[in-house]
Amino acid sequence: MQEEVEDTREQQARRIARELIASGGMDGILGLLEIRDHQVPHLFTEVDELEGLDVSGRYPIAAIAERLLRKFETGRIGVIARGCDERHLIELEKKKSVDMSRLKLIGLACTIEEARECHCVRPYPREVQIGRSVGNVDYLDHEALSKLINMDIAERRRFWTDIFDRCIKCYGCRNVCPLCNCEDCRLEEARWVRVGEIPPEYPSFHLIRAFHMADKCVGCFACERACPMGIPVGKLHQLIKEDLKSVYGYQAGRDVEEKSPLLLAPGVETKGKGGRG
Repeated sequence: MQEEVEDTREQQARRIARELIASGGMDGILGLLEIRDHQVPHLFTEVDELEGLDVSGRYPIAAIAERLLRKFETGRIGVIARGCDERHLIELEKKKSVDMSRLKLIGLACTIEEARECHCVRPYPREVQIGRSVGNVDYLDHEALSKLINMDIAERRRFWTDIFDRCIKCYGCRNVCPLCNCEDCRLEEARWVRVGEIPPEYPSFHLIRAFHMADKCVGCFACERACPMGIPVGKLHQLIKEDLKSVYGYQAGRDVEEKSPLLLAPGVETKGKGGRG
């Protein structure tokens, strides 16, 4: 008896997308289109296009979903979403930037290699349709993170001072993040960050953004991958996320109803206090 071969993630994704488009249940499927040697976000509206659908790349697709919902006031869109994409969308819904009722998430599980690369503790969405969940991954044993955790205060200050001296203030970390979407950005206000200064004044530029993202960052590491100077901003946010989790039991992107402890009055508990993802 011939052993049945399991479909690849691309085959699973294309089959699901084909069924949704053919049935008329969705106006389009938002995913990544392979063009030559890279992937770009694309809204697939025709079955014939789906041969180019690719799930191996990573892109903060939630930002594109937000723009599409804003541009088209009606209709529903399917979104091929990794765990971090789903958590982005949950945080955007908290901010009333997206209407999740108009989205159908097609859950894509990351491989163990992808999870390790992003130090992602939950490399899967709540419902997995594409691939197989590898379960929770312990990212704190990563060598670079362990080194940072074990530094004393003086060592950390020297480390981050030297690292931030590389910054060319290109705003790549801010621009790539779906959750760093304020209309008026404090990083462009002269009273907070001096204009025309490269590298930007230490520590205001990066710490203002780190504080602003402390209760929003879902750990996708898009900011670190976007940085042309190799600054480990993703690891900085990951360490802050771990502090927020250990002190308050809070994790961004877990539940629309879970309120940030940084927005609550003293003594008020978050819905997820003490929980684990």
